[in-house]
Amino acid sequence: MIHEAVRSAHEQQKQPEERWVELHEGTNICATVSPDGSCLAFDLLGMLWTLPISGGEARPIGDEFADATQPDWSPDGKTIVFQSYRSGNFHLWRLDADGTNLRQLTTGPFDHREPRFSPDGTQIAFSSDREGSYGIYVLDLASGKVTAWANSTSEEGAPSWSPDGTRLAFTVDAVAIDSVDAAGNRRRHAKVDDALVHAPSWSPDGLDIAYVVFDGQLHGPLGFGPTRLVVGGNTVTSMDEDVFPFRTIWLSAREVIYTADGGIRRRNLATGSVTDVEFTAMARVTRRQELPRQPKRTDERAPMGIVGPTLSPDASKIAFCALGDMWLTPVDGGVPQRLTHRSFVTDPAWSPDGRSLAYTSDRSGNPDIWIRELSTGAERRLTAFGFPAVAAAWSPDGKRIAFQDHEGATYVADVETSQASKVLGPMWQPGRPTWSPDGAILAFAAVKPSSVRFREGHNKILTLNLDTGKTSYFDPSPHRSLSTRGYDGPAWSPDGSRMAFVMGSTLWVIPVDNTGRPAGPARRLTDEVTDAPTWSGDSARLLYLSQGRLRLISAAGGPARTIPIAWPRIRTSSPKKTIIHAGRLWDGESQGLRENVAIVIEGDRVVDVGKPSEIRGGQLIDASNLTVMPGLADMHVHPHMRGKFFGSRQGRIWLAFGITTIRSPGDPVYQALEEREAITAGRRIGPRYFGTGEAIDGSRVYYNFMRPTTPDDLELELSRVDGFDYDLVKTYVRLPITSQRTAIERAHRNGRWVTSHYLYPAALLGMDGVEHLFGSNRLGYSQTMTRRARAYDDVVTIFGETGMSITPTLSIASVLLANDDSWLIDRRIRALYPPWELEALAQKANLVRSSPTVTETLRAALASQVSVVQRIMNRGGLVINGTDAPIDHTAVGTHLNLRAMVAHGISPYDTLRTATHNAATVLGAKHELGKVHPGFLADLIFVEGDPLSDITAVANVRKVMAQGVLHEVDDLLNPVQDDHPATDPDPATHVIDARKQPYGNELTGQKLPATGCC
Repeated sequence: MIHEAVRSAHEQQKQPEERWVELHEGTNICATVSPDGSCLAFDLLGMLWTLPISGGEARPIGDEFADATQPDWSPDGKTIVFQSYRSGNFHLWRLDADGTNLRQLTTGPFDHREPRFSPDGTQIAFSSDREGSYGIYVLDLASGKVTAWANSTSEEGAPSWSPDGTRLAFTVDAVAIDSVDAAGNRRRHAKVDDALVHAPSWSPDGLDIAYVVFDGQLHGPLGFGPTRLVVGGNTVTSMDEDVFPFRTIWLSAREVIYTADGGIRRRNLATGSVTDVEFTAMARVTRRQELPRQPKRTDERAPMGIVGPTLSPDASKIAFCALGDMWLTPVDGGVPQRLTHRSFVTDPAWSPDGRSLAYTSDRSGNPDIWIRELSTGAERRLTAFGFPAVAAAWSPDGKRIAFQDHEGATYVADVETSQASKVLGPMWQPGRPTWSPDGAILAFAAVKPSSVRFREGHNKILTLNLDTGKTSYFDPSPHRSLSTRGYDGPAWSPDGSRMAFVMGSTLWVIPVDNTGRPAGPARRLTDEVTDAPTWSGDSARLLYLSQGRLRLISAAGGPARTIPIAWPRIRTSSPKKTIIHAGRLWDGESQGLRENVAIVIEGDRVVDVGKPSEIRGGQLIDASNLTVMPGLADMHVHPHMRGKFFGSRQGRIWLAFGITTIRSPGDPVYQALEEREAITAGRRIGPRYFGTGEAIDGSRVYYNFMRPTTPDDLELELSRVDGFDYDLVKTYVRLPITSQRTAIERAHRNGRWVTSHYLYPAALLGMDGVEHLFGSNRLGYSQTMTRRARAYDDVVTIFGETGMSITPTLSIASVLLANDDSWLIDRRIRALYPPWELEALAQKANLVRSSPTVTETLRAALASQVSVVQRIMNRGGLVINGTDAPIDHTAVGTHLNLRAMVAHGISPYDTLRTATHNAATVLGAKHELGKVHPGFLADLIFVEGDPLSDITAVANVRKVMAQGVLHEVDDLLNPVQDDHPATDPDPATHVIDARKQPYGNELTGQKLPATGCC
C-alpha cells in the first residue's frame, strides 16, 4: 500500500522528535462517496484520505501540506476534486483517486471553494468571490470557461447539483436555500429564522433537499448551539448529535451518509437506525522541542517604541511619543525635549503653521484632543464629548481638526469653537485621516472585504468628500494592501500631487489627482523595513521609521539618513530590601498553602522565603491577613486593539485584578514597544509585557494590526522579528503553509516560540502553540472545535502527543455573568472601565441571560469546552490561560475563564497553574515567573481567602507587586494624573451629526461578519 510505503520511508529517516499518532475521530470532517458506493473520501487535518465504506484503515492521498478540504468524487470514480489553500488563495484542484496526477483547475487572486461535479462529470460547480460577493459558478472542464449561475448582492455558497444536472441548489446569506438553472431562473426552497443553514443536497428523485441547520446562533465567540440534519422538512438526527456543516451523500432514497460526532455516519431514513463507519488514520507530528532560551537585551539601548512621528512643516523638528510622553527633537538630532509628563499621550499632529501640536491625552480622565502652543507651552482641550478622540489631523488652513472615536467614526472639529460634526459613521479600525490640500477631502486606510461571507479583504485608500459625503476606494496596487491601517498611510503630500504609504513593509509614493484618485503607478522609495511616513511642508522630503530609527529621505528617492537622538538617561531606582509578612502563601508549586511566611524582596527579585523570626531589616509589608501568591498571566491579549481608548486605565485594570504578566500575540509593534519601555522605565503603570508585533498574515487581512504579506515580502517581514527582538511570532489565518513553515524555521533558529490558529500541518511543522479552541479560520469553520463546542480524538491526541500549547480563550465563560451582577458594581470596574466598556459589559450580561434557552445553551457549550480542556490536560497537553481581551472583557475575562474551568471539574490548583507555571513555561521564563521562590521575579498578588479551595478568592486582590513595586489596589483606581493643567476652559460638549446614515457608500458602514478571535 502507498500509505505503508510512505510511512516506512518516513520512519527510516525521521528525527527523534517525530512520531506517528493514531486517530479514530475528526473534528468538522467532510466526506464523499465513490459512484459505485464502495469507497469514501474525506478530509482530516487538511489532508485527503480514502476509506472502504465498511470502515478500516484510511489511506492518505496527496501530501500533508495540501491544505485540502471538501472533496467530491467524479461520476466515473476516477478523480477527486477539492478546495486547497496551498497557493495563498482557495482554488480548485483535482487528483486521481489513487493520489497521483495532481493539477490545479483555478488560479488568480480570488477564492474558489466548495467544488461539486455535475452528474455527467463535464462541469464543476463552485462558489467564489471573484465578482465582489460570493456567487455560484460553473467550470466547463473541456474548455476551461467559467459561467456565473447565481451572482446577486447576497452571499451565495455551497452549490449542489440536481440529479438531472439542470439546477444548482445553494445557500443564500446562510439563512435560506435557493436553486437556479443555467438561464438564471431561481426558486426558494427553505428559509430559517434565528438559525443558519448549510450544505444543501438533492435527494435522488430531485424532489427534496437535505441540509444542515445551526440553531439559535449568537454572534462571534458566543455562536454555539444545537446542530441538526433536516430531510424533507423534518429533523432526522438526535437532539444531542453534533452534525457537521457539510453535504449529505445519498446512498439511496432511504439511506444517507453525513459526518457528525467525530465520524462518518450512515443513517436509514425509514428506520432511523445509525451505523458509524469506523476508521484508523495515522498522521505524522513533531514533538515540541525546548527552544534554546535567547538572552534578552539588557544593555541600556535607546528606546525603539517611537509612536506617530511627524515632521514639522518647515522640516526642522520632529514630534513623537515614546516612554509614555510626547517629545520634540531637532531634525538634525540631539537631545529631545519632553513636552508632557506621565499621562497617556498619542497621535501628535502639527498645525500647518508649525506653531502648535494637537495630540490625544487622557490627563483629564478621557482620551481627548489637546492643543499645545509650542512657544508658550499653553494648552487647551479641544474635545470633551464623553467618548475618545484620537488620530488628530489638521486641515491645511489650520481651522479644523479631523479625528476618530472608539467605533471608527470620523469627525471634524472647529479649532476655534470646538464644535464638531460627524462626517463618517463607524468603520472597522480605519487608519488616520489625511487632508487634501484644498480641505475638501479626507483620505485614510480602510479595509474593503472581498465579500461579506468571509471578513478578510484588502487595506485600501478610502476618500471622503466632505461636501457630498461620497466615499471611494482606491487600490494602492491591484489586489495588494497597505501594510497596516495605523500609521502606514496614506499621507497626502501638502502640494496634493502624491500620496505616500507603506506596502510590503516598504515606502511607496503614488501620483494622485485632486480627488485622491491614482494618476499613475506607485513607485517604491525604500528597500528597508519602513513605517509611519509623513511629509515635509514643501512636499520634498519624507520622514519614516525603520526598526526604531527615524529616517529622512527625498521624495524623489535616493539614500535616506538616520536622525540621531541623544536620549536622556532613564533613572532607575536602586534596589531596596522589602519583607512581606504573609499570613498564607501559595508558592505556585505546592498543593497547599504555607502559614506565616516571610518573603524577602531585593529590587525586583525574591531572595528568600522563610520564617518571619529568622529575617531582619528592610521595609515591612504587613500581609498577615492575606494570602500571597504568584501574579497571574493572561497569555492572549491585544493591548493596542483599544489601547488608545483605555489610555492609562488599561494597565491599572490588569494589576487591580492580579494580572502581572500579559502576552500579546499581535499588536502594532511601535505601540507595543512604547508600552513595554514605558512600564519598564516606571513611567507607566502596567503588567510585565511579552509580545510580538503585527501578526504575519497572507494577502488578505481583517484587523488593522495584521501585516499582509506575499511570498516576496516574507523575508523582509521576518527581519522585523530580530530587529525588534520579538518574544514570539504569530502567523495569522490567511498565511499559506509554505510561508508558515519559513516563519517557524526562522523563529526557532533564534529561540522564539511560534503560534497560530491552526493545528495541522502546524503540528508537523513544529509549531509551538495554538491560539483559541474556537478561533477565526480561513475555512469559515474551525478544525479544532465544532458549533456544539466539541472537539474530538484528532484534536486531543495531537495536543497531547506534541506538547503544543493551547490557549483556550473561553469567551463563552461570559455566561457566568448571567447570574452574577457583582462585576458590574465592582469598584475596580466602576473606576477603571471607560463608560463605553462598562456599557459593553452590561450588554454582555443582558445578552447571556436574554432567555432561558440562550443561557442554557451557552452553559452547555461552556461545560463542553471545559471538558475538552480537561481531556487535553489528561493527555499531557500544555494549557495556558488567555482571554483575547479586549474582544473579551479586560481582566474580567481572565477570572471568568478561571472560574469556568473550576465550575466544570478542573481543580483550582490545575486551573491556577494555567495562569502561572504553564504560562511561564510558554514564555521561556519558568525559572523566573510563576512561583514565589528565591531567584524568581517579584510579581506577586495579595488576596483575601484561599484560592486553592475557592477560585473566586483569586479576584479578591488587595495589593499587587509588579516588577518589585508594590501597589495598593485603592491607589490604582485613580488613573488621572493631570500635573500639567490646561490654562483654557473645557470646550462645549456639542457634536453635530452632519449626515444621517448611511455615511458614504460601498462597504464603509456595512456590518461585516462577527469578528471572532484574533
